[in-house]
Amino acid sequence: MDMAFSSLDDCYSMYVKYAKECGFSVRKGTTQTNSKGVLHIKYYLCTRSGLYKDKKVDTLDPTQKERLVRSNFSKRTDCGALLGVTFEDGSWKVYKFVEEHNHYLVERRDKHFLPTKRHLTQLQKHVIHSMSKLNLGPVKAFNVMKNCFGGFEDVGAISHGVFICRYSMVFVPFTGIDNHHCSVTFGATLLASETADTYIWLLRVFLKPVSSQPKVVVTDQDPAMKKAISVVFVDTRHWLCMWHVMHKLSLKVGVRLCNSTNFKERICGVVWTDILTPEKLESEWEAVITEFNLADNDWLSDIVALRESWIPAYYRMEEMSSLMRTTSRSESENHFFGQVFNSKATLVEFMTHYETAIEAQSELIGIADCINQRYEDQPDGFVKFYVNDFQQPCTSLFEVMFRKSDGTCSCSCRRFEQFGLLCRHIFYVLRIMDIRDFPKQYILNRWRKEAFPNCSPEFSISHEYMTELDPDV
Repeated sequence: MDMAFSSLDDCYSMYVKYAKECGFSVRKGTTQTNSKGVLHIKYYLCTRSGLYKDKKVDTLDPTQKERLVRSNFSKRTDCGALLGVTFEDGSWKVYKFVEEHNHYLVERRDKHFLPTKRHLTQLQKHVIHSMSKLNLGPVKAFNVMKNCFGGFEDVGAISHGVFICRYSMVFVPFTGIDNHHCSVTFGATLLASETADTYIWLLRVFLKPVSSQPKVVVTDQDPAMKKAISVVFVDTRHWLCMWHVMHKLSLKVGVRLCNSTNFKERICGVVWTDILTPEKLESEWEAVITEFNLADNDWLSDIVALRESWIPAYYRMEEMSSLMRTTSRSESENHFFGQVFNSKATLVEFMTHYETAIEAQSELIGIADCINQRYEDQPDGFVKFYVNDFQQPCTSLFEVMFRKSDGTCSCSCRRFEQFGLLCRHIFYVLRIMDIRDFPKQYILNRWRKEAFPNCSPEFSISHEYMTELDPDV
């Protein structure tokens, strides 16, 4: 009692040191001000002080009444141990000290389990982040750090087992198709359950930034998702992914039938084509079912009853029917995220990997890793910039040529020449030169929505011919 300190930081440091010796951890408590609004009392508490209460949380609409209850697992025991200090005569003095705890204290051999001992330095955080980008798991990362720093107790870890967490959460990415028929990740979420109510909440949250309902949604045969889409996306056409339907074929009709006969080839030849009319498809389907004596197979009866939701023959005249063929897109997305994800990752590691994956999809984000080392004036109004790209540390400086008068630019990485897309190094130069309009000469026709994909030579019409027919083209 009556110990004096020159600052609150000194008070806190003293109590933390005392707590470490005793075997508990400290958190900062409440404050009180005097009549003039000046802070004059501060409390420091045991981390097990107080009790958590269930919180009613509306996670969707703040205008609605509270309806969701979130329970929090807690180790708090309403412990009364504390240190209270008051400001008197220019210093902070201890005026209240409660020593007794209502829980066991940590013994000396286990003190590295305390939260106050599990802090990472900036260097350790940087090392973990760098290894995470290389897709090294938490166990390997902390084993490396243990060998470098001396032990788990010296790297902010209690043991390597702590970093193997199981959350049993479901990763749900939202993937769309752009003008170039490329997959684009709009966003993603982690769900604790796959109920209809959870999906309804998710789709409503998705609609907030998007503002409009999608024209078409393709999913597997999840009944919870089906219900959620019917509730939230009332103006959306819901299709089933063909690949997910047909992937169950061997399981539902038997491996022997699929492997020892041409049944699978026959049935796939019926449903995977959009050449057949609906009437022809139904007659071909019946012929295959009759030939292989499968009229009593309930699963085949169920999926053919849903034929308008997944067989392309029923969408021959509808826009975007090619989306039904999602095999390559599903596998591509799974492969893309599988390169950086694994089921054993912690949530923190998962989020780091997810951000790395999304950054890999955007060339513009890479601008943040570029810096100009120097520039030189060149003939004909060009300026040569020497750009350092930190994402490619083993590469020499990239040379970017830029002329402001007409927006002409080029880079030694030759990305535009190879892919028809400007690189991050050019975008970096455009930004530092305060160029607000995208150089039109670098927007190739194949990236425009007016481009005709997969147009054969005999059906292509030259721009000159169209101009002769209509001068306004």
